[in-house]
Amino acid sequence: MQEDQHILKKAILVKVDSIKEDPKCFVELSRLVNTAGYEPVHKIYQRRDKPDKAFHLGKGKLAELKDAVDTFDVDLVVFDDDLSGSKLNNLENYLDIEVYDRKTLILEIFAARAISGEGKLQIDLARKKNMLPRILGKGIELSRQGGGGAGGGGARRGGGEQQLEIDRRTLRKEIEELTLKIGKLGQERQLRRAKRNKNKIKTVAIVGYTNAGKSTLMNTLTKAGVLADDKLFATLDPKTSRLWLEENREIVLTDTVGFISRLPHGLIEAFKSTLEEAKYADLLLIVSDASSESVVVEYDIVCETLISIGVEENAKRILVLNKSDKGLNSVIPNARDVIKISAKYGDGINQLKEMIAQMLFGDGMEIIECAANEKI
Repeated sequence: MQEDQHILKKAILVKVDSIKEDPKCFVELSRLVNTAGYEPVHKIYQRRDKPDKAFHLGKGKLAELKDAVDTFDVDLVVFDDDLSGSKLNNLENYLDIEVYDRKTLILEIFAARAISGEGKLQIDLARKKNMLPRILGKGIELSRQGGGGAGGGGARRGGGEQQLEIDRRTLRKEIEELTLKIGKLGQERQLRRAKRNKNKIKTVAIVGYTNAGKSTLMNTLTKAGVLADDKLFATLDPKTSRLWLEENREIVLTDTVGFISRLPHGLIEAFKSTLEEAKYADLLLIVSDASSESVVVEYDIVCETLISIGVEENAKRILVLNKSDKGLNSVIPNARDVIKISAKYGDGINQLKEMIAQMLFGDGMEIIECAANEKI
């Protein structure tokens, strides 16, 4: 019987940490898993000073995980940690089921969301870089099993090891080719930026935590038609549109990929050419979900990620507190220029345009500001 496509596959969530379990520690991972098309049916937490070298979990919790896999008949186990290739291989061999770490899960979500040719190339590169350690880990396992032998190479190579070496070389070659292709696209992007600079066109980059409403704001401002969905990473491909604030006041607005805590370095590196739109923008609109209990933490993560891609700390920016129609958190992030809006209903959009004009052109228009940590 064909499975109903609306029925989510089942997953078990696992986390190892040195501190006492926080009731909210699985919230973000649960949302990621759900975004990937899985339903979290069980959670396992282990408080442990140091993760086990071979399986990440200790023996007792590992046995508990094995029992849970059989009991709940799940399709996937997801660790809220970044695991080595050998650990992932060990876990899959022991559990006889597919195992993801946090990085792999996010990569799979990105792979499903990418639409443009450049976005697909960037995801493909990040996935292949992520695969390489797992292949290396399998090589270590085979070497341990092979034992010593005569010949200049020391241990004898079995057919499996020879195939693994071929796989490694093939994967490394594919990584090199993808890097070159993305590099060329990055050069083309630089040329477009140079042309805009020559024409003295101001650029604004929309950045923010995933699912904060960046794409909805982009659509409200420019009618760009960007996919806006209540999911993490609903859209990955950057979208650029022109916006006229008034006569002779044209700007270029770019919607960028959403950030998240512990965004894999490989993704930041793969998306470097598109994220540089934020680095070179004349103004940043940092969109935050004003109704989120974690709005301050999420804002700090966005700022840290911006610094990691080379954005200067003193770059012009406006904190856009979106989703104000859902209610506002009593404490907002520590930022100088702040405005509250509802991109969905259009509240505050005209004031935001005025604020953008003031920041870019110094018109002396009225600016809506909030003091740091002010209740609004």
